[in-house]
Amino acid sequence: MTAQKSGCFLAPDVVASLYNRTKCSMKRSVKHCEFNAHIPKQFLRMIPTVMWTRWSDYHVISQYGMHFLVPTPDATSLTYDCTQQPGSLVADALDLGRQLAANTQEADSLCASFAAHYGLLGLDYTGDTYGAAQGYELPASMCPLNSQKYGDDLGQFQMTFIELYQHFCTVRGEEYPAAGSKFLDLSGVLNYRLTCGQTPQLIWQTETLKEVLYLFYAALITDGKPTLKVCKNCGKVYYNPHAKSEFCGTKCRNYYNVKAFREKQLGHEESSFSSI
Repeated sequence: MTAQKSGCFLAPDVVASLYNRTKCSMKRSVKHCEFNAHIPKQFLRMIPTVMWTRWSDYHVISQYGMHFLVPTPDATSLTYDCTQQPGSLVADALDLGRQLAANTQEADSLCASFAAHYGLLGLDYTGDTYGAAQGYELPASMCPLNSQKYGDDLGQFQMTFIELYQHFCTVRGEEYPAAGSKFLDLSGVLNYRLTCGQTPQLIWQTETLKEVLYLFYAALITDGKPTLKVCKNCGKVYYNPHAKSEFCGTKCRNYYNVKAFREKQLGHEESSFSSI
């Protein structure tokens, strides 16, 4: 089957061929980083500013039998430095993974909400323009990164957060139901730059939000001081550097304390009644 140009969509088999072509073109000078290794605190300072674009609203579309999370037609863009709040980024990603792992019916809206706050992940993006140069109407995942036409594959987008949360569960010593089906180690391929001169510096060159997210998660989870925590009341994953923090907020703390007090009072009443 021959694909046509000038705004026509590609046939599914041609899309697969182009997709594989772009993935195979990723031959760069990279450093393989296993994220279960210890990463010192100064690692965070090795990540330069990463300007990333997020759009005000996202929705799910279907193309070539696949689903993509893309900005809505009337969405507005905002470019920001996605390295400024590592704790919030990682905690929100883990909590999204927790909710998605629970097979929530609100999965699409939860993903859209995360994207509106931080942007898409840039999954499998290579920057290859082969298809566009030939005049093809490309699927969302092969459009220019951070443009209004670009979109992440929804299934991959969701699995990225679920797998991150599964890894977090193993770090906490929890047995995750799907953990026995495959290894849950996280790994990735990243570019780096070693500056010249008498005081060389190692600088990680992250290009997508997913790379930034994984690096920050690795740094926080191996720091030795637990800052990624699970709320004692609602189970939400949150970030707090204070060692004694047990709740994601005042509301949960008050609710938990009132509930514990009432259960204690009920226990006293039952004990007094049985002694009569």
